[in-house]
Amino acid sequence: DKGQASAMELLRCPVLRRLFLCLSLLWFATSFAYYGLVMDLQGFGVSIYLIQVIFGAVDLPAKLVGFLVINTMGRRPAQMASLLLAGICILINGVVPQDQSVVRTALAVLGKGCLAASFNCIFLYTGELYPTMIRQTGLGMGSTLARVGSIVSPLVSMTAELYPSMPLFIYGAVPVAASAATALLPETLGQPLPDTVQDVESRRKRQRRRQKQQQEQQKQMVPLQASA
Repeated sequence: DKGQASAMELLRCPVLRRLFLCLSLLWFATSFAYYGLVMDLQGFGVSIYLIQVIFGAVDLPAKLVGFLVINTMGRRPAQMASLLLAGICILINGVVPQDQSVVRTALAVLGKGCLAASFNCIFLYTGELYPTMIRQTGLGMGSTLARVGSIVSPLVSMTAELYPSMPLFIYGAVPVAASAATALLPETLGQPLPDTVQDVESRRKRQRRRQKQQQEQQKQMVPLQASA
């Protein structure tokens, strides 16, 4: 019914609330760092026209690599790796000397490519995590949080008055922190799309059971390896 499709349903149900909070952080962090890099082109010591072309060109290979990783390793590893690598690249850029324009540009391009791959993954991942009854609402809320990230992002540049590299440290720290939230989400590769909240809960229980079995198998293998 209409009540089930409301945005408030994302907060009422514990299992959906967990998904909503984690995915909101992922959407916000991806957009926040992405636009933070894009709107600071003049800070890398290279022609803004050249770096604009490079930034635009890197999206295609980044999304192709992201597509391969998403469909081989899984959604959760791809999402975590793309955000973590992007954040690390941005953080390193904050300590690279200003005169190392080539290194700074390379790190920025790699970070931007990872964020482009993260956008690809988060769209797919969000749609597969939410049940049919509220899937479009969940995607809409995620997109809204991404827009909030893009709005807040330019304000961070003002922290450069305190310390020149402060914006890069903030742009890098947010996706690194957000990548940890991915560990709280289930894997959806090869799994059927959930139709109801009960399907989401059942998927979570199955994955917990599978993880427990794997841990028990690993514990059983340790004595065998020790005796060998």
